[in-house]
Amino acid sequence: MNDSNILLQDRTYIEQCLDNYFNTPHQDILMSLPAKTEDEDYGVPMDMQDGTVDDEGWVRWRMLASMVTEDEIRDLEQSCGLPVPVPPLYRAYLSTRYVMNVNLRFDDFVIGLPDLPSDRPLRRLQDLWVAWKPLIAEGYIPLATYEDDAGPVCWDIRKPDGDHDYAVVWFDHELLVHDKLPSREQLEGWAVPLFPSFRDMLSPLASSHDS
Repeated sequence: MNDSNILLQDRTYIEQCLDNYFNTPHQDILMSLPAKTEDEDYGVPMDMQDGTVDDEGWVRWRMLASMVTEDEIRDLEQSCGLPVPVPPLYRAYLSTRYVMNVNLRFDDFVIGLPDLPSDRPLRRLQDLWVAWKPLIAEGYIPLATYEDDAGPVCWDIRKPDGDHDYAVVWFDHELLVHDKLPSREQLEGWAVPLFPSFRDMLSPLASSHDS
């Protein structure tokens, strides 16, 4: 299968996962956020707003087809010093739909994927990579956040899964607040294993779509 077919297949998978995630009786809550009021804020952009803004400044939002390109993702990877490209399935997440408020709930924890608003879709991811650049230098690439910004969820690129993906781990941010950069050996001791890969992380959404 060539790269374009793999990307198409991965984007279909991402669409299914997102449709599944928002197909819930709580959809109105999940798909309501503060509307964007200033250029630099993180609210819902005008073209993603689905209805009128309420008295408290909140608005229902909708997913839109993404216009993020492979080159834009590659440029961000290079500017943030990633030693390897992100896995193809995550690349598909970044370039399939503009989407917000994706907080995946597991038995004991929640993982928040970066918002992808239509006006600046890679901004949250860039913030994440810039904030945790020392981790990237040691082979841990952030892909999401744990709970309420309790720490970064990362790939450990030294633990590939054999399918262009990597083991997913979590770091408590309190352990990372040091004047001195932690060594790879220290980080390995702090890394909490979560999933064998990003695909495994998303698999509950895909399986519920199929059921």
